[in-house]
Amino acid sequence: MAYPEHPDTVLIKNKFYSKGLTELDIWNYYQNNKLNILEEVRNRDLFFYIAVDLNKFIIKRKGKNTKFIRLTPQTYDDYIHGRVVSIHSTMKKVESFGIIDIDTDDFRKAKLAAFDVYEEALKFELIDSVEIRYSGKQSFHIVCNFIKPIIIDKIREYLRYKLNEAKLYTKYTIEYKRTTRVPNLDLSPNKYRGGYITKGSLSIWGLKCMEVSINDLSIFNQNHARIL
Repeated sequence: MAYPEHPDTVLIKNKFYSKGLTELDIWNYYQNNKLNILEEVRNRDLFFYIAVDLNKFIIKRKGKNTKFIRLTPQTYDDYIHGRVVSIHSTMKKVESFGIIDIDTDDFRKAKLAAFDVYEEALKFELIDSVEIRYSGKQSFHIVCNFIKPIIIDKIREYLRYKLNEAKLYTKYTIEYKRTTRVPNLDLSPNKYRGGYITKGSLSIWGLKCMEVSINDLSIFNQNHARIL
């Protein structure tokens, strides 16, 4: 078990954690949520954001003697140490879900866009259910669960078509460069090995990626995703 070498070292400090998150805080979080994380990342290639200094991170993609990182019950404690802050999963060639990333740095606009996209996605014929996930930073992912597995490139094409058919382009940009004024509905995670933050993972802000029900979306704020 990779207990932190420097448990009291502060790695993240921001408005949500004025006293900071330490190596031990982060390590304890991932130990306490081990089973949930393992379920989310089963059979997926991963990459990590690793803290090298206060609020400074590098991306790690390669595993130990492997081309990609994989977490299993046997490898979890070898990989997850106190400086592994954020765990990102990647898409397979065939998936049973797609992701619409609400890309904006305005949290209020992000919530409005998440509500609009959620309501429209529920109407898409091939979609069985829809989930809103707070990304751990400023915005949300809309996770669309399909009635059957689909080739990942076809998922992107389908979501693009349905978002345009729903005329969401009248309020937001779709697969466009984000502006400061208008949230962009980004579909870039929907490609082979496209990355997305893992549900239950922390972001580099130390806030957890978590599901938010449509009924709670209006009252949800970022402090609800704190771990301390």
